[in-house]
Amino acid sequence: MAMTLTQILKDPNSFFEEKIKSEVEFKTPLLIMIFIGVLAAISATVMTQSIMSAMPEEMAMFGIIGLVAAIAGAFIGVFITWVIYTIIFYLLSSVFGGEGDFKRTLEFVAYGFIPTIINSITSIYVISKIFSTIDMTTVDPIAINETLLADPTMQMITVVGIIINLWSANIWRYGLVHARNMTVKNATIAVMIPIGISILFNLITLLGI
Repeated sequence: MAMTLTQILKDPNSFFEEKIKSEVEFKTPLLIMIFIGVLAAISATVMTQSIMSAMPEEMAMFGIIGLVAAIAGAFIGVFITWVIYTIIFYLLSSVFGGEGDFKRTLEFVAYGFIPTIINSITSIYVISKIFSTIDMTTVDPIAINETLLADPTMQMITVVGIIINLWSANIWRYGLVHARNMTVKNATIAVMIPIGISILFNLITLLGI
């Protein structure tokens, strides 16, 4: 497993070139996504608990329900994102002449999420530190997002997130090359259309445009 992760991060082309020779398997992809889902759930827990601390005691039950919903939503959301990304890449690659099994594409797309683990862990640490300095009893919950975006450290995390996105895009393009039998050029275009839009959105949010 360690060698697999190292190879996918350093030389995704060679990794997928070998992987395409074997049968489709979802054990490793599922483990990757479960781990990312757990990290997302932890992040949601940190934020939700901070917001709950400012709630009146009579609303405690609603806070617990909100916490459970936030954790479940964050965890399940990771798997929904995986499927959505795969569908988008599959459809766009079809436009550029891609041919190949959807299951294989789903398998390979999971590996492209590995770099996000770095960003997730960093974000959990930063968010927990930021929330520990915010007096939730005096801050409007609606304005929390603005408070986070205004924090220099959080802005740095956004920049790191963009870099991580590009790292994932590099893995995804080689995943499409082999899963969908495409040229590197066409696979790059298919991947960078949605990723480019995502990066543009992050830049707009970061710059407050």
